[in-house]
Amino acid sequence: MIARLDVQERGEKASLDTPGGAELAAQLGAQGPSLPFFAFLDERGELIANSYRPVSGKPGGANIGHPTEPEEIDYFMQMLRKAVPALTPADTQLIENYLRNQKR
Repeated sequence: MIARLDVQERGEKASLDTPGGAELAAQLGAQGPSLPFFAFLDERGELIANSYRPVSGKPGGANIGHPTEPEEIDYFMQMLRKAVPALTPADTQLIENYLRNQKR
């Protein structure tokens, strides 16, 4: 299941924020105004992985957002393999190829 939270909307769009969304995002590891933010949860709602990849000298890491850089794509693919182990190698390769070939 995929759930989308709207957070950090401003001005007249502030009413679009998901009630409690900012708090939930923070509980899942979101740090400040860095969107998009991804979090994969298990069936109990426990965090499997989020989009903050470890970065030397940066406590808490760095959010990959929409992955475009090679190291961001590598981390996203690690997240995906961890969160969705039943994903076939062909599907995994399709997703990775799409990300690596997207226009920047």
